[in-house]
Amino acid sequence: MKGFNEKFPDISRALQSLAQRCEGAKEAWLLGGSCGLWLQGVPLDTSPRDIDIYADMTGAEELHGLLAESALDEPRLDQSGLYVSQLSHYRLNEWTLELVGGFQVKTEGAVYRTEVDEVLAPGAPMVRLGESELRLMPLSHEFVFNLLRGRPDRYLNIASVMRRNAEGHLPLLYQLLRRNRWSAEVVARMAELLNQPLLSGPWGELENARR
Repeated sequence: MKGFNEKFPDISRALQSLAQRCEGAKEAWLLGGSCGLWLQGVPLDTSPRDIDIYADMTGAEELHGLLAESALDEPRLDQSGLYVSQLSHYRLNEWTLELVGGFQVKTEGAVYRTEVDEVLAPGAPMVRLGESELRLMPLSHEFVFNLLRGRPDRYLNIASVMRRNAEGHLPLLYQLLRRNRWSAEVVARMAELLNQPLLSGPWGELENARR
């Protein structure tokens, strides 16, 4: 993406290096966080400061092997606050990369786990930086994640972008609703933010079927 290359040349080079080093990975991994949002046209209050990538647990183990020579620490299970994941960190040029494996969010209103290889990767947009291609964490995940962690500075802008192409984002969001657990209040808030009053309909039917 020309604009990203020009505005953030240093981090763009680091991302291209990342893509090249992980090109042989068998399991899917996705670029998320501020870099992924910026590359999908979501306005941000601050420029990207680091690199975040997501994978399933087995995928994270594979990626750690590919990036081991740049590792700052060993993968460890982190269960702090709302989140459960395996975390490890790497140095790419002057940037810090965080690899998140098996990510889960648990709140009073939801239990949400990422399924990168099976669910998120098939709906992931692709971008080209120089000679490299990267798959990005879909906005449906970023919307859910930032809503659950109470980041209106993120989820309001993400919702605005999603509303412009609802038909492109809602199918995956419905999948995330079906495959995880949500309170009626959380789903109602999603519906309000996305201007999709019928969003809670399929969710309500699924909850009744579970009972």
